[in-house]
Amino acid sequence: MTTRSAEELLIELNRMKEEQGFIRARAAAEELGVPEAALLEARERDGSVRRLSVSGMDVVGLIERMPEVGDVMVLTRNDHCVHEKTGTFENMRFNTHMGSAFGKEIDLRMFLAQWKTGFYVTDESPKLTRHSLQFFDKTGAAAFKIYAVGGTDMDRFVALTRDFTNLTPEPLQFEAPDAPKAERPDDQIDAEDLRSRWSRLGNGHQFTRMLAELGIGRQQALRLAGSDFANPVPVSAVENMLHSVAESGLPIMCFVRGPGCIQVHSGPVQRIKRAAGWLNILDPRFNLHLKDEAIDACYAVCKTSTEKGLNITSLDCFAADGTVICQFFPVREEGAEEPEAWLSLINGYVEGEAV
Repeated sequence: MTTRSAEELLIELNRMKEEQGFIRARAAAEELGVPEAALLEARERDGSVRRLSVSGMDVVGLIERMPEVGDVMVLTRNDHCVHEKTGTFENMRFNTHMGSAFGKEIDLRMFLAQWKTGFYVTDESPKLTRHSLQFFDKTGAAAFKIYAVGGTDMDRFVALTRDFTNLTPEPLQFEAPDAPKAERPDDQIDAEDLRSRWSRLGNGHQFTRMLAELGIGRQQALRLAGSDFANPVPVSAVENMLHSVAESGLPIMCFVRGPGCIQVHSGPVQRIKRAAGWLNILDPRFNLHLKDEAIDACYAVCKTSTEKGLNITSLDCFAADGTVICQFFPVREEGAEEPEAWLSLINGYVEGEAV
């Protein structure tokens, strides 16, 4: 990352806009060699950005009030996938480090301890003005964003940002990303112990804890557990699956994790389009943008809930560095078996009957 003053960044950003027209903040930050949050800090000087107070319980207080503004669009992304969902915040819960929302449309697991700074952003263009709340982690990468939409109560939205404005913002300091955790060599992993523990999971949420206890990477576990638990499938299975469920109307769940949030869509998908290297779901209240050429490995994964005697099968997509890009599950009623149509679809990829 290069070092520039806020004034220099603002000049460079305005020059880029004049030359290129519309440019996304993430792309501009990459071109300028700075964290995305540094560009927003620079824009505080022209009044289009205002710092928010997200320290301590302030961020909880802010998010707790989101239901009063009505419809918003929430956005979570990682390097290869963007998840955008429109709806209203509902059924929220908080503790010291985390928050969740379990609404009919907005479904989030928010890792609030990772949200180090936040901004109220106004983006002007000839066609429209966009208002958003944007939160960033210690590296200056976007952790979570909330956009006002047509159904947003703008008076309440603006009042909310005013109530949580940071009146004495300090200059931002960014930290380097944490170094990836090196996996233990495969020959040091007790695969039988892994399979034994996996088969005794009370529910799927215990999977991550099991990996931490064993000191095993997620993709490494899928690779070593054996075909009763996980099977590699072609990367093409993702696009095939999306077209299949769109045609059949089978509802699915789509999970995307970014630096500070896991965001979930539950329901049918309809409009699957490919454009400029991205595989897209372009539905009225749900958009997904997946750079599927970045998927290095794809697995069909089966987790058993011994508490309920049920299996749940997912399609998990990994980048070359072993991080999860996105995951797809079937929608099912509480306590019900997963749909046979989903199992048949995924088993077809495992058995090589579909690509």
